[in-house]
Amino acid sequence: MTLVVTSVLLVVACGVSAGVLAPWLLHRTLEPELEPDETKVPYAALATWRFSLAAGGWSAALATAAVMGVEPARLGPWLVVAVVGALASVVDIATTWIPRRWLHVGWVLAALSVIGSAWSVGDWPGVGGAAIGAAIVGGVYGLVYLISAWTNRGFFGFADVRLGVLTGMVAGWRSIPTATSALVLGSLVGALWGVVNLARRRRDPYAYGPGIVLGPYLVLLIAALTQR
Repeated sequence: MTLVVTSVLLVVACGVSAGVLAPWLLHRTLEPELEPDETKVPYAALATWRFSLAAGGWSAALATAAVMGVEPARLGPWLVVAVVGALASVVDIATTWIPRRWLHVGWVLAALSVIGSAWSVGDWPGVGGAAIGAAIVGGVYGLVYLISAWTNRGFFGFADVRLGVLTGMVAGWRSIPTATSALVLGSLVGALWGVVNLARRRRDPYAYGPGIVLGPYLVLLIAALTQR
């Protein structure tokens, strides 16, 4: 019963944290430099209660998958990414422009959390696994970004690469197979959303980030449901 209560409190804490942080960060985030033919919704205009609810709900859902599939002593990095990833995802959906500083801070917090968790459980090789996971996922998405830029398709942004580094880190902290599975599932979700956009005859850039974030948590959810 104590474990259940603690898990619920952690899920609620992540949801509340993301919901409270969303408007605070949006009002303080500088706008990116746009090309003459580019437009975006200002970050400050997104600071509404609906946006906060969306960020909080997304974070709570990710945290739920984490508490279901990760042992408590290794949970910290997953909760960090549940908050940062949720904030990045809802902004990506609304604007397709994820603030780089949010992800840079996410890298630092996730890395510190990995080191802290490794110290608490005595799993220093897991730190190496987190680094390898970040390199694998970030490297593959980096290659996709280069192809996108080379072909002038513009279907993939460098923020997605940064997000891949973040999610690869937390997935690799669990295991290298988790990182590779997260890469596959995240890419699949992103590709399916692209197909939906094409079916709706929308050729504007779409948010690929939410799929990248969902990848590692889908791995956890599948593992929990299949008891592996």
